[in-house]
Amino acid sequence: MKTIFLIFFLLLFSSSGNTFSKTNGLSFGDIIWQIIVPDNPGTSFQDKQIRSLKQIPDVNNDGINEVIVATENYWTLCYDGSNGNLIWQFSTYFGSINTGSVDWEDAVDISDVNNDGISDVVIGCAGGNEMVYALNGLNGNVLWEYGNPNSTSDGDIKAVSIKYDFNGDGVKDVLVSASGTSNGGRHSAICLNALNGNEIFVRVLQQTFTDDVVATESGGAIGANYNGAPYSITGLDSAGNIIWNSPAPSVIWSLKEIPDVNNDNGKDILGLSGFNASIYCLTGDAGASVWSNTLGTGNNGKIALLDDANGNNSIDFTLSAPQVAYRIDSKTGTTIWSKSLNSSYIRGVDNLGDVNIDGIDDIVFATQLPPRLLVLNGADGNILFDYSFGSSINERGDRAAVLNDINSNGINEFLGGNREGRVICFYGGNGIIQSAASGDELPDEFSLRQNYPNPFNPSTVIEFELPHRSFVTLKVFNTIGKEVNTIVSSELNHGLHRFTFEAENLPAGLYFYTLNADNFRETKRMILIK
Repeated sequence: MKTIFLIFFLLLFSSSGNTFSKTNGLSFGDIIWQIIVPDNPGTSFQDKQIRSLKQIPDVNNDGINEVIVATENYWTLCYDGSNGNLIWQFSTYFGSINTGSVDWEDAVDISDVNNDGISDVVIGCAGGNEMVYALNGLNGNVLWEYGNPNSTSDGDIKAVSIKYDFNGDGVKDVLVSASGTSNGGRHSAICLNALNGNEIFVRVLQQTFTDDVVATESGGAIGANYNGAPYSITGLDSAGNIIWNSPAPSVIWSLKEIPDVNNDNGKDILGLSGFNASIYCLTGDAGASVWSNTLGTGNNGKIALLDDANGNNSIDFTLSAPQVAYRIDSKTGTTIWSKSLNSSYIRGVDNLGDVNIDGIDDIVFATQLPPRLLVLNGADGNILFDYSFGSSINERGDRAAVLNDINSNGINEFLGGNREGRVICFYGGNGIIQSAASGDELPDEFSLRQNYPNPFNPSTVIEFELPHRSFVTLKVFNTIGKEVNTIVSSELNHGLHRFTFEAENLPAGLYFYTLNADNFRETKRMILIK
């Protein structure tokens, strides 16, 4: 029997990567797949919170990007983007010493470091493991490692940034923020040869601790502090020499290089600092202030770059950290729109691309309390999608990420990760989206429609409506009550759903199809003719 439109990618997968028929019948925001981070058998410590969640270009030759997950229980995991199957795993638990996890979102970066045409994963660890590892994107094997495995006093790796070639070998190198300890440590900006992990330069900073780092066209910029004020950002040239210092209002959570906003023909730098969500723009060549602003109460976050929605020839950006969602003009620092999410801190954010076909990038956010994953219209901040992870702090939304279009319809999918170690892949839809804030034209009750055509040969369409997100099964039975097919068994979003049932390998006769959703159950008849 051949079933064209199934939900779970775990059941069937097309290796060609050109079409994925199982997304047909899904609505915007329906779950394609979901996983729970596995236990790490090396340790009894099983804190599965998602520290970093990013896509990696296709590593298994199916034409679909994969998903990298770094967790507090020492895993770096690679999942198949089409179905959530585990491709490889790497543990940074090595016993009583040299054990620690990726603790910072930007301590993971993706790049082809061994120049084999396949993207690899570079991670930096904290805690008892203060190493940098380059992992082969195909299998998770260690390509090289940097650091002293016998030391626990060098300082955490706060971030890695792979954007520029520092030594002229044609491969982008790894710029590292290696923090210090109260007794010393590295407190350095370190540039590593991406091919072998050898040092290109080590720039020891005066400050005790380091924060985020970003590679730039000039060299790089790194945040630093003395375990408190004064805070500053240091600019480096491509040889690691210090070329400027700029004061920062507080701890530097995120640095991003952006196209020129002050017409000096050089790229500039956005920064996010402190617990009042201070944002600012510096010139990339001299660290001079272009503008600064404060958004209010915030926490550890990152900047995500967007397209130019207001048409002033400068990109926009958004960020995690505040309690309010923003779209901000990078040229002036002014707010294009803001949206209260009625929640505590935003902990995850990413540029989703244009999912509602209005020509403007939309945004996915993860929030702490209540624990949610939301998609906001990039044009005005209206909520397009709202998913609840639960209600407690242990279920908080931790990370949000984009997954490039997996079914070749030109619209990206999106990912959410939460405190308990769940990662969910949601369908980005087909461009037709009903705002989550509006109840217009949404069904107010469950209903199962009669299939059409009926009688049919060999295929027929079955439609049903859901008044709210529900776990749904749609099954087909023969006249003696034997199940002959499961068309869907998944959590689906509210609205109308349409699936095609193929029966070319079934004998002619009478069949029954049954929909179960919450406490709703209904069965209808259909006739297959040959």
